[in-house]
Amino acid sequence: MSATEILKDIVSINSVFPNEEGVGEYIEGYLKQLGFKTFRQIVEGRRFNLFAERGSGKRAILFYGHIDTVPIYGNWNTDPLKLTRDGDRLYGIGSCDMKGGIAAVLETIKSIDNRKKIKLLFCVDEENISKGIWKAVTRRAWFDDVYFIVSVEPGDSPKQTGGANVVTVGRRGRVVISVDLQGLSSHGANPQRGVNAVEEAARIAAGIRGFDIKKQKGFGSEAVFVNTIEGRSTSLSVPDKAHMEIDVQLVPPNNIQSAKRRVERLVRRLQRTRVLDSRTKFRIEIRKRETPYINPYVNKLGHRTVRRALGMVRRRFGSVVVNYGSSVADDNVLFEATGIPTVTIGPRGGSIHTSNEWVSEESLNQVGALYKQLINEL
Repeated sequence: MSATEILKDIVSINSVFPNEEGVGEYIEGYLKQLGFKTFRQIVEGRRFNLFAERGSGKRAILFYGHIDTVPIYGNWNTDPLKLTRDGDRLYGIGSCDMKGGIAAVLETIKSIDNRKKIKLLFCVDEENISKGIWKAVTRRAWFDDVYFIVSVEPGDSPKQTGGANVVTVGRRGRVVISVDLQGLSSHGANPQRGVNAVEEAARIAAGIRGFDIKKQKGFGSEAVFVNTIEGRSTSLSVPDKAHMEIDVQLVPPNNIQSAKRRVERLVRRLQRTRVLDSRTKFRIEIRKRETPYINPYVNKLGHRTVRRALGMVRRRFGSVVVNYGSSVADDNVLFEATGIPTVTIGPRGGSIHTSNEWVSEESLNQVGALYKQLINEL
């Protein structure tokens, strides 16, 4: 089967989280036919991560992919669950993010000598809160012989989405900071006697431009925005409680805790300068969720394996785009948990997370050839 034929099969299997089981079963059956040893790691219910390996070498290269997709958004011009060709473009849900890369690596490994040790990891829930990868990295010993990790997701460079010559060597992190405000209730006929917690939250939102935004070469600036303000009065009274959330996409070397400290400093400054009422009380915390938030990461470009991989790409395509991802991904968790050099290389495409998602068939074949070279020569 060609990469396009494999992609046709897996696009036809609806794997919108949390319903990834069918794609996992397809990949497992395919790999067993190629002599791979596979292991299912149950994440929850019928959802499972798939670990696979083959080869007799002492060191292994690992290819990683997530098998879930986002929901089918928008108005498609074609059936999103049927791979549809238009010239070089292949349309279908997940065709670019990231079933295209998975198809390319599955086609590639057919022709690899068994003396080359290859490991494959496919996880659920990346498009949600990354339950799969956080579970996967608890099997830490499985990664001990891995010297290099390639995520087959497309990198989001400023000029294009993915491409065999686009190598993402780091990614932003992300955290959501919650701010709970306690104002002072008063009769609504005399609001000046109280402290309206909803209005205080709005003042923080208006003052978010004063947030201490960090910059890092390659990554550019952090992104910060208010995603929630909640509060109300249940009677003719000034609301004395409000809740808000601030979303921060981090650049290295900053981390989750530093983002929380910067929100605290912002609120204190607004209160010190009397933008906020001195009587308002605040509780600032990292918003709780089922999986941890994700710190940013970046590889050392001088690392021998990373440098050699970049050199291979440059020689094959005449140039290499060293990219720094603007969004978090499971790659962050792999790097943070294992410390193994982790890069992202996937086929070129577009319209991810929206209608009419597509991947370039030419690029699909290019990344497959590159994966083969990385396995054989790195």
